[in-house]
Amino acid sequence: MASTNELQFMPLDLDTFTGSERFMTGTRLGAAFSQGMRAYLRAAYADAIEHFKAALIAAYVDGEEQAQIYERERAIIYLYIGNSLAFQDHWEEALREYLEAVQTDPQLAEAHYNLGVAFAALGQIDRAIAAFKETLEHNPNLYEAHFALGRCYQRIDDAGRAYIHFSSACNARPQAAEPRYYMGLMHQSHGAHELAQRCFAEALRVEPTFVSPEPLPDEPLVQRSEEEVAQWYYRLSQALKQQGYEEEAERIYRALLQWRPQEYAARYLLGNLLARQRRFEEAYAEYEQIPPQHRHYVDARLRMSAILRLQKKPKQAYELLFACARLNPHHGQLFLHMGKLLYDMGMNTQAARAFERAVQLMPTDAQAHYLLGFVYNTLGRDTWALAAWRKAVQLAPEAHSLRFDLGYMYIRRGRYDLAAAEFQQVLEQWPDDLETQFMLGLCYKELLEPARAIPLFEKVLRRNPRHAQALYYLGACYLQVGNTSLGKAYLRRYDHLVRQTATMNGNSRSRPVPSSRLSS
Repeated sequence: MASTNELQFMPLDLDTFTGSERFMTGTRLGAAFSQGMRAYLRAAYADAIEHFKAALIAAYVDGEEQAQIYERERAIIYLYIGNSLAFQDHWEEALREYLEAVQTDPQLAEAHYNLGVAFAALGQIDRAIAAFKETLEHNPNLYEAHFALGRCYQRIDDAGRAYIHFSSACNARPQAAEPRYYMGLMHQSHGAHELAQRCFAEALRVEPTFVSPEPLPDEPLVQRSEEEVAQWYYRLSQALKQQGYEEEAERIYRALLQWRPQEYAARYLLGNLLARQRRFEEAYAEYEQIPPQHRHYVDARLRMSAILRLQKKPKQAYELLFACARLNPHHGQLFLHMGKLLYDMGMNTQAARAFERAVQLMPTDAQAHYLLGFVYNTLGRDTWALAAWRKAVQLAPEAHSLRFDLGYMYIRRGRYDLAAAEFQQVLEQWPDDLETQFMLGLCYKELLEPARAIPLFEKVLRRNPRHAQALYYLGACYLQVGNTSLGKAYLRRYDHLVRQTATMNGNSRSRPVPSSRLSS
């Protein structure tokens, strides 16, 4: 296989005369620059350097107005001096000139690119990558920068980024064969000969006269086990996904499956990728091909059921999971999701049984205990719901939404002391949560601690002056502490708000009751 260890890039030239004609005639600067360009074009680089340096000196000492040059033009001269040195393999000196160019005009993309070329020639790959990235900041479609980045990343074995920049180079210059050729070398070095041949053929298709810069020697191709080659596909796809190039990752998965149709892990990962893009029918088709004996079978069936649930087909989703559970009776997640589907279909008693089985199989799963408690609550089994939620909070003490619901359940049972303890912990994490402030205030009122309830209700009303429940209970608290005038004032505001609301909604006035934030 051809070597990919040497990174050799050509410095870029510029259309220097464009916009610079004003100093090209009748000045010592113009004469020196013109002589430098003529020497440069005939590859007399030593002479070109002397003339370009003379041009820079003339720009500083020549008093004529025409000899005054802009920073862009000065940077271009530095760039050509650097190129003249680079073509003589004097890379350290060229590097200094390119640094002068980018410092003089930081917006000159070609100067950043040539700086990267110098770093690459000196073996400083990380700095070369940084310079090429900076180039793309100023010219995102510069073919040479994308190609150079692809080669640099290939050098440090970062296959994902190499693949991305080679692809971007192909997009920037569709008739360029070289990036496709190097993509082929990258695949071939990992034994993916089918992908490699596809890239080589594509290179010749877009550029029939292409001659490889590194001809393949007459030696055996890299030989790797099928498993090693498959892992290359997985690693490359994962790298592409992590960097947000899902279309490219999909292409690699499909190439792997074309080569090995029974690579079921790839089908599962491809299904996940398609599902994230909301291509549910395609994802379902990939999941469906995974056989029962495969390790991803259950997870695939769970995802298939989720797709059916999104499509408002709970019965079909349940039947799919039920069939899977018959083959995998000890998989707790199956029963957890079956319980959700049964609840969706209004079969709460059956849902409770499914959640009970899930809890048996996954005794440390907080969500399973929570959902079991939720269904018990809907069935009116408050004691059982309370026990399930206590366990859920014990397993997931940071689940503050669950603590809120547990506190509400304590209120329903008249255990305001226990409810207050839960709401206090919720407020420690969510100090601005209005509803928690209200519920804690309610607990203090019922515990005959109106002095602690009053500031909480007042906080609620500062943020929501039309919170009828807070008005009612705040008035009641002030009556409890003996402040009759203020208590009556709040109750009058409450009566006025309720009458106003009733007039708008056609409802009769009623005493407020607290509400839970239970979720399904």
